[in-house]
Amino acid sequence: MVTDGQEADRRVDVGGHELRVRVQGTGPVVVLEAGGAGQGVGAWGTVPELLAPSATVVTYDRAGVGRSGGSQARTLAEQADGLRRLLDALGPGGPVVLVGWSYGGLVTQVFAARHPDDVAGLVFVDPTAAGVPPGSDRVRRWSFGVMHWLLRVRASRGGTDGAALRELAFTLRGMPDAMVEAALAREARGLPSVPTRVVVAGRRPAMPRAQREHLDRDHAALAGAPSRGRVLVAGRAGHQIPAEQPDAIVQVVQEVLHDAGGRGRA
Repeated sequence: MVTDGQEADRRVDVGGHELRVRVQGTGPVVVLEAGGAGQGVGAWGTVPELLAPSATVVTYDRAGVGRSGGSQARTLAEQADGLRRLLDALGPGGPVVLVGWSYGGLVTQVFAARHPDDVAGLVFVDPTAAGVPPGSDRVRRWSFGVMHWLLRVRASRGGTDGAALRELAFTLRGMPDAMVEAALAREARGLPSVPTRVVVAGRRPAMPRAQREHLDRDHAALAGAPSRGRVLVAGRAGHQIPAEQPDAIVQVVQEVLHDAGGRGRA
């Protein structure tokens, strides 16, 4: 993957549609996998600029969202394989460091499980917990259904954010299935044994004890063995870590790049 070190937006053909991609910096490749609906270009605040002196930083809008073509994928596997096609289209090279924030952490897990040879390191930024959380599945699905409906209603009122609200509504409607899909992928294939960090919010919203323990267990499981990874707390941030404490993300990505020992694409 070759760049001139300058920020550059591209439209990259991944087979049947194009994705909007921004590439900046030089060095080993770091892919920032955004949360929410997947509008990754511009979603990471200053993180790409802070990483650009030491890495080639890739952000992109997933298929069917933002300024990318195609349709929104219904499964994490489709999204992970779409990212694999994007990396192939951007150019030859070795594995990359993947950074997954929130829902993007689920996409990152499935990518790593399906394409382990393409992964040099993993960073999870306050990731959504995989699996089935405590409580009633029926109530949980009803809650996500209500959020989907409310976002669609807001989108129908017009405004510049209408498309983004509809895209987020689509993601939330499938969230319970996505959490289960990520857990099954980890159980069936495992995650590659690569340098791993999990950065969690220091300022969490109030939640039931069982939910908090479920989240903590999943974050610890993602980090894996002590020799491979660890969990760190962004003490000044809530869930919006890229905006509230970008230096915490930059620090751990640089640690993972160092520990990966140059395995990343260039």
